[in-house]
Amino acid sequence: MDIGTVFLLTAIGAGVIDVLVLIAGPRIKNYETISQVLALIGFLSSVAALAWMGVLIFSNEFQYEYVYLTTKTTASWPLKLSALWAGQSGSLVFWSMLSFLLYFGFRMLVRGYEDDTIVYRAAVIMIMQTVLITVNAVVSDPFRLVPASVPTEGLGLNPLLSTIWNVIHPPIVFVAYALAVVPFSIKLAGFTVRSEERDSDPIPVVESVARLTTVVCWLMLSVGIALGGYWAYIVLGWGGYWAWDPVETTSLVPWLLLTAYFHAKAVFRNNDVLRDSFLVFTYVTVLYATWVTRSGILNSVHGFSITAVSWTMFVVVAANFIIAALLTSRAGYIELDEEESGETRFFSTSDLRDLSIKVALIGILIIVTVSVIGVVAPAAINLTLAITDPLNLQDNMVGIGIEFFRAGFYLGSLFLLVSAFYCIKTAIISIRRKGILIFVLLAAGAVLGVLTALDGNLALPTYYWPANALIPLGIGGLAYLIAAFVRAIAGREGPTLTMRRMGRIMLHLGIVVLLLGVFASENVVYESNAGYIDGAFDEVAPGIVVQVTDINLEHWNHERDFSMLVTVRVIEGGVLAGGVLDGGTVVGIGIATIKGNPEWGQVTHDVYIQSTAFRDVFIAVTQFQSVPPGVMQVTLHTKVLPFVSFVWLGAFLMVMALLPMAFIEAAGLLSSLKTKDQDLYEEIAEVSPEYKALAAD
Repeated sequence: MDIGTVFLLTAIGAGVIDVLVLIAGPRIKNYETISQVLALIGFLSSVAALAWMGVLIFSNEFQYEYVYLTTKTTASWPLKLSALWAGQSGSLVFWSMLSFLLYFGFRMLVRGYEDDTIVYRAAVIMIMQTVLITVNAVVSDPFRLVPASVPTEGLGLNPLLSTIWNVIHPPIVFVAYALAVVPFSIKLAGFTVRSEERDSDPIPVVESVARLTTVVCWLMLSVGIALGGYWAYIVLGWGGYWAWDPVETTSLVPWLLLTAYFHAKAVFRNNDVLRDSFLVFTYVTVLYATWVTRSGILNSVHGFSITAVSWTMFVVVAANFIIAALLTSRAGYIELDEEESGETRFFSTSDLRDLSIKVALIGILIIVTVSVIGVVAPAAINLTLAITDPLNLQDNMVGIGIEFFRAGFYLGSLFLLVSAFYCIKTAIISIRRKGILIFVLLAAGAVLGVLTALDGNLALPTYYWPANALIPLGIGGLAYLIAAFVRAIAGREGPTLTMRRMGRIMLHLGIVVLLLGVFASENVVYESNAGYIDGAFDEVAPGIVVQVTDINLEHWNHERDFSMLVTVRVIEGGVLAGGVLDGGTVVGIGIATIKGNPEWGQVTHDVYIQSTAFRDVFIAVTQFQSVPPGVMQVTLHTKVLPFVSFVWLGAFLMVMALLPMAFIEAAGLLSSLKTKDQDLYEEIAEVSPEYKALAAD
């Protein structure tokens, strides 16, 4: 047995014994100390397993199958580092280490509170989840040896992963996934006790840990999803940054649930079960997203093939969903039974911020529902096929079309845009006139939508009627938020502009900017696939001409082993007539490539994107051929994507809006840690008079 596997098994053993020690509790002398030592052993063992994998990768130990598949001798050190999480086995070992780290950190932070019911049960839940993740890592057999003769060279990373983005994007997402276990464990533990026990005398450290990990998890997911979209856009040659791929969609669901949680905090002030259920099911959907990625049960550009991990991970997902659903339902039933009856109006203009939050929550839940149905329904059908007819799974695998997701997205976006008009109180416009303005903008959008549906050849913002229907509302919301933001900074809106209030404006501003960018860029009017020879021009949009200035076939061995470099120029302002360009200014020169990778049997693309503040020209080489007499012709896929920069700007504003919240929560945790000893002394003093003097001090 390899030493790396021994480390993982040691971590699992320490975790299992830790669970038993915690369950036995006071019946074991000094059980708290024993449990903390076991937590440390588990953490150090998981670190050792990951470190050993790193040693094998950097030492080019190709007798290990994982090393052979993820690196080679010529790989740069950043790519060798990314090999730690690039494959199925490595990513699970990395996640195991993060989970043990978070569990050990939690135990150190709440040390002294082990007798509290919620702390005690949260620790049990957290270490059990950590053990389950590590078991899946062991099942994936990360330290398996190559069955045949030892290779002298590695296969290296998949060409699509051989990029600096693979060093940055995956670990950010995995950190977010691991962080989700902390609020999940704390809130699920809270659901096992009655509401009065949850609400009475909460422990400041525990509350601070839950809040901080929730905010940081949301931030990391936001950054990870944005970077993943940018990676796809500039490297993979998709022609866009989002394709509603199953793995993309399942990674979006946890982010949406966390976003819904921040809104639900204000909506369900008196019902913590409804509010906190968003946090509980965030982690469940994180596990589901991991299962989709690793199961091979859905067609995805991200997915791995079906392995033993597919089934063990499915058991983990199913068990967590059932337990979370049962405990949440039980706590919700008790909460409902104890709740005093009373009539409340869900929609009321007496509190504009409250109205904005509720409208936005509806929009988020619409997108969540569509996203969940879109990945759960086909996964359930395909899972049945995998059990009943595994040999024909790939031929019969089903999926849901992109239009289903788009319909839910645009419907949810309607509510999000309306909520933007009510997120901040301002003297710019009265409530009544604001309602009239929204109605007028919706009417203008309806006209644009109808015109688009009737005649797609009209000069309209996009070819997609739902996008055109929402663009006027989006522009109006953007103008309103900018005006309100400027007035607030200038001090013309009364109270001082606090950090939280500024963050709220920036968050909604970011959402509106991002949505407008999506509406414009995802429904491209100008798109073409055209053939070019050396020196040829083509007008890809009014006033935008693409010219090929050099076609360089570096080498050609066969259809999976070649390299083609095409130098292109983007020219604006010229007039193209009869193949001759009159005037114009060269605004960009770059190289688009297409390459065959014989080791992987893949063809990869490096696209060229010429960007300005308000539009991108996307150019990818899709194929090439020799045109007699000996002239090389390339086919370029070109798109003019208007306002795609708004997508990145919107994502940036949203992340920046929650950064102050992360700092506030971090400061809150530090503050609670400073007063922790005093709180503990006060609790002990209630049952032990000799500590009263210490508590008084």
